[in-house]
Amino acid sequence: MSEVTIVHAVGDPYRRGRTIGRALADGHARSVDFVHRYARRHGLADDDLALLLAPYLAVARRTVPRLIAQLEGIAAGSRLPFTDVFAVNAFEELYAVLELSVPPPTGVTLSPAPPPSPVERCTDLVLHLNGTTILAHNEQWYAGDDGGVAVIVEHPDSDDEIATVAPAAVGTLPLVGMNARGGALGLMSLSASDERVGVPRALLGRDGVEAVDRADARRRATRPDRAGGYSYMYAFRGGDSFTLEVTATRDALVEGAVHTNHALDHTIAEITEAPSPGSLSRHARASSLVADPLQTPSEVMRILGDHGAEGQDICVHPDPALGDEGSAIQFAMVCDVEAAVMWLAPGQPCQTPFQELRLADLW
Repeated sequence: MSEVTIVHAVGDPYRRGRTIGRALADGHARSVDFVHRYARRHGLADDDLALLLAPYLAVARRTVPRLIAQLEGIAAGSRLPFTDVFAVNAFEELYAVLELSVPPPTGVTLSPAPPPSPVERCTDLVLHLNGTTILAHNEQWYAGDDGGVAVIVEHPDSDDEIATVAPAAVGTLPLVGMNARGGALGLMSLSASDERVGVPRALLGRDGVEAVDRADARRRATRPDRAGGYSYMYAFRGGDSFTLEVTATRDALVEGAVHTNHALDHTIAEITEAPSPGSLSRHARASSLVADPLQTPSEVMRILGDHGAEGQDICVHPDPALGDEGSAIQFAMVCDVEAAVMWLAPGQPCQTPFQELRLADLW
């Protein structure tokens, strides 16, 4: 069994980013290569990447400067161009321009590209088992984005930031995980017709890992200058749990144990992409599995590795016929927010053992 790669990043955002970039340089480079391959395949020349992303970067610098500083640190540590590192962390904004209906900035010309592919990304559960709250997440992403998996343990030197333990597909800032104040977050992609130039949603996802309660989670997820949104599934020590469905202009609170990649609130569903068959399949299968009372985190782990759906399985494996843009589970995470314990499977959870991480030991 291979050990999970753990990177401890200490100090201000730039220093932490430099540590992360230096420790995971090869993975960051592979993720950058994937983004360039994807962009070229969808009609965007390399020279136009910075031009397309410049308006998003300008808003992000004003709104979340600490996260831009962290990306600058990653670029320095990994010896990669900052534009490329930013592009990986603004991938879903690239996707919105290249595959959906968001218009490109003036001066960017797109060549003919393949037809859009459905969004098939992530399955989350939140459950209350024997006095504890469990949040579970399957990180489903492009099979070709194979930068690897690491756990980033951030030790900020400012009271304005909160320590986090967060698994990440190397290349992006961590988007899911737990924080030192008892919060846990899982994210699921949600595409909508109101997407626009704004703060890339991955930056707001990273910001959301630090949320300390329901009000703080909503404040972070619904910044008025956001480019788009996610479905944010939260669990907090003490038993509070919920999902926020967020687009660029709307948000709604959703209760329930299961969420995938389609909106469940009708006001959000009015403007989001139609549910994909894969998202519907995973939602139906996970809902059926949690209908019977569960007793232990191990049972939740087995759900993340399930292969019993009638359509796309909860545990998705790469399909060589689909190449780079097929789906695959990159890692699976289960969090016990009361005990401050995380279990992580760095790979498909049906065949990759979960490893226990006790947050008190890491901090």
